[in-house]
Amino acid sequence: MRISSWNVNKFQGAYSNPQTRGGYYNPKNIDFKTPIKKLISSCIKEKDDIVFLQEFYDNNILKTKDFFGETFEVLHNKCEGNFNDIKSHVVAITRKDSLWKLVEQTLNKSSLGNKWIEVELAEEGLSVLSLHNTHKSIMEKVNKEFRKKEKMIILGDFNNSSWIKEIKNKYEYDDIITNDDDITFKPAQTAIDRIFINRQFKYGEIEDSPIVIETYLSDHNLLSLEIKLDKEKYKK
Repeated sequence: MRISSWNVNKFQGAYSNPQTRGGYYNPKNIDFKTPIKKLISSCIKEKDDIVFLQEFYDNNILKTKDFFGETFEVLHNKCEGNFNDIKSHVVAITRKDSLWKLVEQTLNKSSLGNKWIEVELAEEGLSVLSLHNTHKSIMEKVNKEFRKKEKMIILGDFNNSSWIKEIKNKYEYDDIITNDDDITFKPAQTAIDRIFINRQFKYGEIEDSPIVIETYLSDHNLLSLEIKLDKEKYKK
């Protein structure tokens, strides 16, 4: 099973402009969504493979949800208004025949429900939370999940090095990105994207594959790992 996480920076490559206030900025109108989709396809070979994307941006021109939906299942929380009314989402991309299911939520715009997603693979007893930290309420929600210890994997763009250090020292989760020199956010040369695995989840082994992958298609690098499930060692 391959599990991946990637902040795709709204499909605008490494471009950014504070004046857009979180909106889309691609001054040369480069098509980033096609190569991004190709790379994601390389991470989704088996039925249980899944890719979590942060800053999944959609509008009437990009139509990224429709573009990915032609090939994959795009899982996301349902908030008030249209999908493309919101600047960016956290989504999960899977094969259409995958058994991954969205954990349904009742949300509104003020809940920032577009900034996190919960999915589960019931047949494996596996639950995952992905996030994009943009507000203290997101941190509060995720800290609560760490304390509950029900999620087997918590991953995404934590956007705060001090918070990551606190999580590593306080909660019973292993940080798969063990080396802070493994740069995940290139502009600041920091490792703010992480994958935490619950210590109760005896996953067997992590295959020898790159964890942090340089992509040149975003200002963040891709995190990806292959997990070989060992049901005999699985703790409930």
